[in-house]
Amino acid sequence: MRLRFLVNPAAGRGAGARRLPRLAALAAELGAGPPRVSAGTDDLAREARSAAGEGIERLLVAGGDGTVHHVAQGLAGSACALGLIPLGSGNDLAGTLGLPRRLDEAVRRAATGPVRRIDLLRAGGRVAVGYVGLGFDAEVARRAAAPPGARPGLVRGPLIYPWAVLSTLAGFAPPRLRVAWEGGAFDGAAMFAVCANLPRFGGGMRIAPAARIDDGLLDLVVVRAVPRRTLLAVFPKVYRGRHVGHPAVTIARTPWAEVAADRPLDLYGGGEPMHRLAPGAPVRVEVVPGGLAVAG
Repeated sequence: MRLRFLVNPAAGRGAGARRLPRLAALAAELGAGPPRVSAGTDDLAREARSAAGEGIERLLVAGGDGTVHHVAQGLAGSACALGLIPLGSGNDLAGTLGLPRRLDEAVRRAATGPVRRIDLLRAGGRVAVGYVGLGFDAEVARRAAAPPGARPGLVRGPLIYPWAVLSTLAGFAPPRLRVAWEGGAFDGAAMFAVCANLPRFGGGMRIAPAARIDDGLLDLVVVRAVPRRTLLAVFPKVYRGRHVGHPAVTIARTPWAEVAADRPLDLYGGGEPMHRLAPGAPVRVEVVPGGLAVAG
């Protein structure tokens, strides 16, 4: 089997760089050659595309959900399987797939575990693995991805997303969204609209608890505008999926959704910016069934 390691040294606030010596040793044991070390997000996609084109059977990627997002741009639709070694802050894909967190165990699973195909989401000419969203959630993702110096020193790992929620909430003004999906529509002020392919995002928040990664459908979650105090009261329930059923929350399972906003907004996927919406211009999000092979 042809294996290759790809390491994002910036993943997990530098965990990728710190683990590089051990990853190099494990790669040598598996006969995979020295790990490739990415020089940036564009480089991740290029390395993944190159691996697929060269006939690499498994690309063992050390990083988090943001790393996976960029790697998926190069692996989508190919036979090369992603073997994820979770080193990120949230690791929602790894958590959904039940991958081990211990480095050596994760590498063994990535190198020898069974391969399956999972769905992707496509929007604005790009793909995403876990979710695509805009509004409050996208603003939170932008803040969560800011350099460590932009937040209090004790905020790290799983605490980053809750901190980003609270710090974003103070100045957030809900946009007016027009959302259409197979069999339904929404038009009004909303906190956010998220198309989820995983049950969880943001480091364990179960935003769409019934979402499946291989059912050919996305779970659309629309939260209409609510007072800040209401959002703060509901927010802790998201970690257990208990926000479902709240009168402000609409969830629909659909193969596609179209979203437009009354002001320029960034569409985010996997915590990364994907597409800039012009006011009133809709973007279509659709499922790509079996778009990515994953190992483990």
